[in-house]
Amino acid sequence: MPSKKIRAISRGSLIIDQIFLEIVKLLKSQKTGLTEIKIANLIRRRAKKLGASGMAFPPIVSFGQSSAEIHHSPSSKKIGKNNFLMLDFGVKTQGYCSDFTRTLFLGRPKKFHEQIYNIVLKAQLTAIKKVSIGRHSDEIDFTARHIINHSGYGKFYVHGTGHGVGKKIHETPNFKSNSGDSIAKNDIVTIEPGIYLPKKFGVRIEDMILVSSKPKIFSKVGKDFRNMIIS
Repeated sequence: MPSKKIRAISRGSLIIDQIFLEIVKLLKSQKTGLTEIKIANLIRRRAKKLGASGMAFPPIVSFGQSSAEIHHSPSSKKIGKNNFLMLDFGVKTQGYCSDFTRTLFLGRPKKFHEQIYNIVLKAQLTAIKKVSIGRHSDEIDFTARHIINHSGYGKFYVHGTGHGVGKKIHETPNFKSNSGDSIAKNDIVTIEPGIYLPKKFGVRIEDMILVSSKPKIFSKVGKDFRNMIIS
Protein backbone atom coordinates (compact mmCIF):
# COMPACT_ATOMS: atom_id res chain seq x y z
CA MET A 1 0.00 0.00 0.00
CA PRO A 2 1.32 3.48 -0.82
CA SER A 3 2.23 5.58 2.20
CA LYS A 4 0.11 8.50 3.35
CA LYS A 5 2.76 10.84 1.96
CA ILE A 6 2.66 9.29 -1.51
CA ARG A 7 -1.15 9.26 -1.57
CA ALA A 8 -1.36 12.89 -0.44
CA ILE A 9 1.20 14.15 -2.94
CA SER A 10 -0.41 12.13 -5.72
CA ARG A 11 -3.68 13.90 -4.92
CA GLY A 12 -1.89 17.24 -4.88
CA SER A 13 -0.39 16.52 -8.28
CA LEU A 14 -3.82 15.75 -9.73
CA ILE A 15 -5.08 19.12 -8.45
CA ILE A 16 -2.06 20.90 -9.94
CA ASP A 17 -2.55 19.24 -13.32
CA GLN A 18 -6.21 20.20 -13.41
CA ILE A 19 -5.48 23.83 -12.54
CA PHE A 20 -2.77 24.02 -15.18
CA LEU A 21 -5.08 22.66 -17.87
CA GLU A 22 -7.76 25.17 -16.83
CA ILE A 23 -5.25 28.01 -17.20
CA VAL A 24 -4.27 26.75 -20.66
CA LYS A 25 -7.95 26.69 -21.66
CA LEU A 26 -8.41 30.23 -20.35
CA LEU A 27 -5.38 31.47 -22.28
CA LYS A 28 -6.58 29.77 -25.44
CA SER A 29 -9.92 31.55 -25.16
CA GLN A 30 -7.93 34.75 -25.84
CA LYS A 31 -9.59 36.51 -22.96
CA THR A 32 -8.20 40.03 -22.69
CA GLY A 33 -7.12 41.71 -19.49
CA LEU A 34 -5.38 38.72 -17.91
CA THR A 35 -2.55 39.69 -15.58
CA GLU A 36 0.01 37.75 -13.57
CA ILE A 37 -1.81 38.43 -10.31
CA LYS A 38 -5.19 37.43 -11.73
CA ILE A 39 -3.79 34.04 -12.76
CA ALA A 40 -2.09 33.65 -9.36
CA ASN A 41 -5.38 34.37 -7.59
CA LEU A 42 -7.15 31.91 -9.89
CA ILE A 43 -4.64 29.24 -8.88
CA ARG A 44 -5.38 29.90 -5.20
CA ARG A 45 -9.15 29.80 -5.67
CA ARG A 46 -9.16 26.65 -7.75
CA ALA A 47 -6.78 24.86 -5.37
CA LYS A 48 -9.23 25.38 -2.49
CA LYS A 49 -12.22 24.45 -4.63
CA LEU A 50 -10.54 21.22 -5.74
CA GLY A 51 -9.81 20.12 -2.19
CA ALA A 52 -6.38 21.47 -1.28
CA SER A 53 -5.96 22.89 2.21
CA GLY A 54 -3.86 25.72 0.82
CA MET A 55 -0.83 26.57 -1.27
CA ALA A 56 2.56 24.99 -0.66
CA PHE A 57 4.14 28.38 -1.47
CA PRO A 58 2.97 31.61 -3.12
CA PRO A 59 2.30 30.88 -6.81
CA ILE A 60 4.86 32.19 -9.28
CA VAL A 61 3.26 33.59 -12.43
CA SER A 62 5.71 35.50 -14.61
CA PHE A 63 5.44 36.71 -18.18
CA GLY A 64 8.20 37.83 -20.53
CA GLN A 65 11.12 39.60 -18.85
CA SER A 66 9.62 38.79 -15.45
CA SER A 67 10.20 35.07 -16.09
CA ALA A 68 13.95 35.74 -15.95
CA GLU A 69 13.46 36.33 -12.18
CA ILE A 70 13.67 32.99 -10.39
CA HIS A 71 11.17 33.88 -7.65
CA HIS A 72 9.10 36.58 -9.31
CA SER A 73 6.14 37.92 -7.34
CA PRO A 74 3.07 38.19 -9.61
CA SER A 75 2.15 41.76 -10.46
CA SER A 76 -0.53 43.63 -12.37
CA LYS A 77 1.55 43.12 -15.54
CA LYS A 78 -0.63 42.04 -18.45
CA ILE A 79 -0.08 38.69 -20.09
CA GLY A 80 1.02 39.65 -23.58
CA LYS A 81 2.20 37.82 -26.68
CA ASN A 82 5.36 36.43 -28.25
CA ASN A 83 7.11 35.49 -25.02
CA PHE A 84 7.16 32.88 -22.28
CA LEU A 85 4.74 32.57 -19.36
CA MET A 86 6.13 30.64 -16.40
CA LEU A 87 3.73 28.93 -13.96
CA ASP A 88 5.33 27.50 -10.81
CA PHE A 89 2.94 26.43 -8.06
CA GLY A 90 2.08 23.69 -5.61
CA VAL A 91 -0.66 22.83 -3.16
CA LYS A 92 -0.95 21.32 0.29
CA THR A 93 -3.00 18.15 0.76
CA GLN A 94 -3.23 16.29 4.07
CA GLY A 95 -0.23 18.25 5.34
CA TYR A 96 2.03 17.44 2.38
CA CYS A 97 3.38 19.80 -0.25
CA SER A 98 3.62 19.45 -4.00
CA ASP A 99 5.56 21.35 -6.65
CA PHE A 100 5.37 21.84 -10.42
CA THR A 101 6.54 24.22 -13.15
CA ARG A 102 5.65 24.57 -16.80
CA THR A 103 6.72 27.38 -19.13
CA LEU A 104 4.22 28.17 -21.86
CA PHE A 105 4.87 30.25 -24.96
CA LEU A 106 2.16 32.69 -26.02
CA GLY A 107 2.13 33.69 -29.67
CA ARG A 108 4.62 32.77 -32.38
CA PRO A 109 8.01 31.59 -31.10
CA LYS A 110 11.30 32.20 -32.84
CA LYS A 111 13.93 29.50 -33.27
CA PHE A 112 15.82 31.01 -30.33
CA HIS A 113 12.86 30.47 -27.98
CA GLU A 114 12.57 26.85 -29.06
CA GLN A 115 16.33 26.33 -28.73
CA ILE A 116 16.45 27.57 -25.13
CA TYR A 117 13.34 25.61 -24.16
CA ASN A 118 14.71 22.38 -25.62
CA ILE A 119 18.06 22.77 -23.85
CA VAL A 120 16.20 22.98 -20.53
CA LEU A 121 13.95 20.06 -21.46
CA LYS A 122 16.93 17.89 -22.44
CA ALA A 123 18.64 18.75 -19.16
CA GLN A 124 15.52 17.83 -17.20
CA LEU A 125 14.78 14.56 -19.01
CA THR A 126 18.42 13.44 -18.79
CA ALA A 127 18.59 14.24 -15.07
CA ILE A 128 15.33 12.39 -14.41
CA LYS A 129 16.81 9.27 -16.02
CA LYS A 130 19.60 9.43 -13.43
CA VAL A 131 17.21 9.39 -10.46
CA SER A 132 17.67 6.07 -8.67
CA ILE A 133 17.89 4.64 -5.16
CA GLY A 134 21.23 5.41 -3.53
CA ARG A 135 22.50 7.85 -6.16
CA HIS A 136 24.22 10.99 -4.90
CA SER A 137 22.15 14.09 -5.53
CA ASP A 138 25.13 16.16 -6.70
CA GLU A 139 25.47 13.71 -9.60
CA ILE A 140 21.91 14.58 -10.67
CA ASP A 141 22.78 18.27 -10.46
CA PHE A 142 25.94 17.73 -12.52
CA THR A 143 23.98 15.85 -15.20
CA ALA A 144 21.56 18.73 -15.79
CA ARG A 145 24.21 21.42 -15.36
CA HIS A 146 26.62 19.75 -17.81
CA ILE A 147 24.02 19.90 -20.61
CA ILE A 148 23.26 23.57 -19.99
CA ASN A 149 26.97 24.43 -19.62
CA HIS A 150 27.81 22.56 -22.84
CA SER A 151 25.10 24.55 -24.64
CA GLY A 152 26.78 27.80 -23.60
CA TYR A 153 24.21 28.96 -21.04
CA GLY A 154 25.78 27.74 -17.80
CA LYS A 155 26.07 31.20 -16.27
CA PHE A 156 22.31 31.61 -16.70
CA TYR A 157 21.51 28.50 -14.63
CA VAL A 158 21.70 29.96 -11.16
CA HIS A 159 20.01 27.53 -8.77
CA GLY A 160 20.09 23.87 -7.79
CA THR A 161 18.52 21.16 -9.92
CA GLY A 162 15.93 20.11 -7.34
CA HIS A 163 15.04 19.15 -3.80
CA GLY A 164 13.04 16.77 -1.69
CA VAL A 165 9.34 17.42 -1.07
CA GLY A 166 7.28 16.42 1.97
CA LYS A 167 5.64 18.31 4.82
CA LYS A 168 7.92 21.18 3.82
CA ILE A 169 8.30 22.37 0.25
CA HIS A 170 12.11 22.14 0.46
CA GLU A 171 13.53 19.07 2.16
CA THR A 172 16.60 16.89 1.68
CA PRO A 173 18.03 15.66 -0.58
CA ASN A 174 19.29 18.88 -2.15
CA PHE A 175 20.37 18.63 -5.78
CA LYS A 176 23.35 20.95 -5.89
CA SER A 177 27.13 20.72 -6.08
CA ASN A 178 28.77 19.05 -3.06
CA SER A 179 25.48 18.67 -1.19
CA GLY A 180 26.59 15.33 0.26
CA ASP A 181 23.01 14.02 0.06
CA SER A 182 21.87 10.78 -1.52
CA ILE A 183 18.49 9.58 -2.75
CA ALA A 184 16.51 6.98 -0.77
CA LYS A 185 13.66 4.71 -1.74
CA ASN A 186 10.25 6.44 -1.57
CA ASP A 187 11.80 9.91 -1.50
CA ILE A 188 9.79 12.40 -3.52
CA VAL A 189 12.08 14.83 -5.30
CA THR A 190 11.85 17.60 -7.88
CA ILE A 191 13.97 17.98 -10.98
CA GLU A 192 13.80 21.60 -12.18
CA PRO A 193 16.63 23.00 -14.31
CA GLY A 194 16.25 26.44 -15.84
CA ILE A 195 17.85 29.13 -17.99
CA TYR A 196 17.22 32.80 -17.14
CA LEU A 197 18.21 35.44 -19.68
CA PRO A 198 18.04 38.95 -18.13
CA LYS A 199 15.67 41.39 -19.87
CA LYS A 200 14.50 38.61 -22.19
CA PHE A 201 12.85 35.60 -20.52
CA GLY A 202 13.36 32.52 -18.39
CA VAL A 203 12.49 28.86 -18.89
CA ARG A 204 12.09 26.34 -16.07
CA ILE A 205 10.55 22.86 -16.27
CA GLU A 206 9.83 20.99 -13.05
CA ASP A 207 8.37 17.63 -12.11
CA MET A 208 8.10 15.65 -8.89
CA ILE A 209 9.47 12.11 -9.05
CA LEU A 210 8.82 9.19 -6.71
CA VAL A 211 12.09 7.34 -6.14
CA SER A 212 11.68 3.58 -6.54
CA SER A 213 13.09 0.73 -8.58
CA LYS A 214 11.21 2.34 -11.48
CA PRO A 215 10.95 6.09 -10.75
CA LYS A 216 7.54 7.63 -11.38
CA ILE A 217 6.79 11.17 -12.57
CA PHE A 218 3.69 12.44 -10.79
CA SER A 219 2.39 14.98 -13.30
CA LYS A 220 0.61 13.78 -16.42
CA VAL A 221 1.01 17.17 -18.15
CA GLY A 222 3.20 16.99 -21.24
CA LYS A 223 6.16 19.31 -21.78
CA ASP A 224 7.15 18.98 -25.43
CA PHE A 225 7.70 22.51 -26.77
CA ARG A 226 4.95 22.24 -29.39
CA ASN A 227 2.47 21.38 -26.62
CA MET A 228 3.53 24.49 -24.69
CA ILE A 229 2.67 26.94 -27.48
CA ILE A 230 -0.58 28.89 -27.26
CA SER A 231 -0.92 30.75 -30.54
